[in-house]
Amino acid sequence: MNVDSTAKHGLATLSLLLALCTRCLVHSRRGLAYALLAVSASACVSGDSDSAVAPVAATEGCASASAEAGREVNLTVGNQTRTALLHVPESLDPGMPPPLVLVFHGFAGSPVAMEVGSDMSEKADEAGFVAVYPEGTGFSPQWDLVGSDDTEFVDRLLTTLEGEVCFDPRRVYASGFSMGGGMANIVACRLAGRIAGLASVSGVYLPTHSESCMPSRPVPVIAFHGKLDDVLPYDGGTAPGTYPEVIGVEDWAVDWADRNGCAEGPERQPAISEVVEPLFWIGCAAPVELYPVANRGHTWPGSPLDVSPETMDDISATDLIWDFFARQSLPAQ
Repeated sequence: MNVDSTAKHGLATLSLLLALCTRCLVHSRRGLAYALLAVSASACVSGDSDSAVAPVAATEGCASASAEAGREVNLTVGNQTRTALLHVPESLDPGMPPPLVLVFHGFAGSPVAMEVGSDMSEKADEAGFVAVYPEGTGFSPQWDLVGSDDTEFVDRLLTTLEGEVCFDPRRVYASGFSMGGGMANIVACRLAGRIAGLASVSGVYLPTHSESCMPSRPVPVIAFHGKLDDVLPYDGGTAPGTYPEVIGVEDWAVDWADRNGCAEGPERQPAISEVVEPLFWIGCAAPVELYPVANRGHTWPGSPLDVSPETMDDISATDLIWDFFARQSLPAQ
C-alpha cells in the first residue's frame, strides 16, 4: 500500500479506536423489513440451499470446555505466535453446542476494534453463538491475501478451538470487513469443508481470488458494499493506491453464483431501506445474496459507532448476516 492508501485506512481505524471511548449503540428500525426479507429469501433460493439446519454436532471441547468470554487464544504457526480474541456468551445452554462466527478485521485493525465496530459480540449474546476475532500480522495488522500462511492459521485455530471450546463444527461461519472480507472470502474458498457460510462487508476481491477459488462444496454467500466506496470501488478497477486491480462486487458475486450452480439472477428484491435493494441469485445449490448500498462508502452498515458520515443505520449488516448464517449448516456426515 502507498502512503495515501495507508493514511486513508489508518484514519478509518483511528476513528474506530477513538470511538471505543464514546461507544453508543444505535438501535434502528428492523423487525418488519427483516421478516419480509426472510420470506423473500426462502422463496427465491432453491429448497435445498435454505432448508432446515442439520442436527447439532459437538466438538471435543464440549466435554470439558470452560472458556471465558474475552480471553485470548494463542497458537504458534510457523515461527509466529498468532492470536485471536474469543467471546463466549455466559447464557449459552451447556447441552446445546452453539454456532461459531469468525470475524476478520480490516487493514491496520485489531480484534477489539472489530468486535466493537461490528457489534458481533452483542449479537452473539442475543442469538447464542461464539464469536472469534483473529488477528492479522505486522505492525499495521493485515492479512496475507496471496499466500497460504493465514489460511493455515485459521485452519489451525479452528482445530485448537475444537479441543478447548464447545461449539457445533457444522455451523462455523467466516465474516470480515474490508481486507478482512477478502480474508473471509479466501477462507471460504480454501476451507469450504469447515465453513458453512461466508459474509463479506466492503470486501476486497482480487482477480487471483476468483481464478483460484475452487471450493470443495457450494458455499452460502452474503455481501454488503457501498456504491460510493472510494477505497474498494463497487465497480472494480484500480483501487486508489491500494491494489493494482480489484474485481467489481457484482462480478465477484456472479463468480460465486456460478460456483454454487445458480440457475439465474441476479433478481432485484424489494427495497429494505431507502438506500438498499438486495440482489439475489435464483435456483442455487447454496444461496448468493448481495446488498448494494447506495450513497454510502467504505463502511459496515449499522455499526454502533457513529463516527463517520458513511456510517448508516438504515440496515444492520450484523443482524442480516446472522439471520443468513442461522439458516446455513454443513451437511451431516
